[in-house]
Amino acid sequence: MINSPLNYTGNKFKLLNQIMPYINNKSNTLIDIFGGSGLVALNSDCENIVINDNNPITISLLNYFKNNSSDSIIKEMDSIIKEYGFTDTFRNGLHFYKEEKHEGLSLYNKAPFNKLKEDYNNNPTTEKLFALIVFGFNHYIRFNSKGLYNVPVGKVDFSNSLREKTKEYTNAFREKKVVISMKDFRDESLYKDKKALYYFDPPYLITQAPYNTLWKESDEKDLLNLLDKLNKKGYRFVLSNVISSNGKVNELLKEWAVKYNMYYLNRKYLNSNYRKKNITIAQEVLITNFKEEV
Repeated sequence: MINSPLNYTGNKFKLLNQIMPYINNKSNTLIDIFGGSGLVALNSDCENIVINDNNPITISLLNYFKNNSSDSIIKEMDSIIKEYGFTDTFRNGLHFYKEEKHEGLSLYNKAPFNKLKEDYNNNPTTEKLFALIVFGFNHYIRFNSKGLYNVPVGKVDFSNSLREKTKEYTNAFREKKVVISMKDFRDESLYKDKKALYYFDPPYLITQAPYNTLWKESDEKDLLNLLDKLNKKGYRFVLSNVISSNGKVNELLKEWAVKYNMYYLNRKYLNSNYRKKNITIAQEVLITNFKEEV
């Protein structure tokens, strides 16, 4: 399974081994409606994939990796590292930098990171954004209400493992026929191919991540109604979602899902900062409108 250097909200990498049996061998075409970093589509056995998302920042990142070689992306990163004075453990080794407890490389990279963040917010480019993601806290992609990137510096740099992820992820776009699309999930033009398999991984109604707070009950109802319509037309779909989280239950989803097949996945969300770790217990599920023996 290839991973992504982007820690995109909702990244399904840790669940891919559980998800893929419901995706593979179903169609030659997979249409990922809430694509994010596109890991499900890129790891599938489908030759033709559509990665759709309604976020222009996400689309710019997807096109960056689709339209550039891994060598050129890494070369641009190295240029930024040199220009701004970031640490370079790939060339110098991790022990070259003395790390303070719990701080990692953040003390070295704080000033370069803040300078890069300022430059990006004044003149945004996808190359700068990728560098901010690499050097930012937990590789988050987050913007404030004014549209300014506002993540603090992180504890790692563009290490060998991140370089390998960058190579694998970039090369994955060349191994399939990939179409990048930016449409709202309600756009009927997304649903023209009856032979395709449609995968949905929407924001989760009952979880607290910033990405999910924009998703309202009205959106959830629109999505569930859309899935019912696709089912009546003979389309096949797979829906990723959370049925319960920290004592909350998505009753709307639970009631709707009785018409279909629900499969339970195993995952714990671990959110860490410098001082504590928070474990979010969320029961993730896959819901399909076709029966699958796994």
